[in-house]
Amino acid sequence: MIDKELQEEIDATLKAGGLDLLEFSLTRQKGGLRVKAVIYRPEGTGTDECARAYRLILPRIQMALGVQDPYIEVYSPGIDRVFRTEREWIAFKNCYIKFMTSDSHDWKKGRILHFDNGKVQIEMDDTILNLPIASIIKAKLDSSRKGEKVNGI
Repeated sequence: MIDKELQEEIDATLKAGGLDLLEFSLTRQKGGLRVKAVIYRPEGTGTDECARAYRLILPRIQMALGVQDPYIEVYSPGIDRVFRTEREWIAFKNCYIKFMTSDSHDWKKGRILHFDNGKVQIEMDDTILNLPIASIIKAKLDSSRKGEKVNGI
């Protein structure tokens, strides 16, 4: 099984368990196999979710690669997660973010409403922006708004 197929299988397994796989890497080293997974759950991602993800990932790695004792690290995205992939735009729907665009290097704040086909819809106060993610040079979760509900506190 190649790494991409394994990642897709683990992604489907985690999704069935109510978790989103944001990042996955598999490194073969002299000392053995090292796996890194960043997971997310909209209701909250803590140690219980990381432990559950570990228990779901371990047998898949063992069966697919024949490695009995892989080194697996499972992380939450963190409160200031910098977006790296399209997966994050989808997973963090309704979350508040800070972002910079190619036409302005000032941080802007908003809430992700929708993502599709490389375009994101962001609500900023009373304005809705439709931006191609290619025009966003940096985006991250806005930890200053963490814990707020979509329609206020």
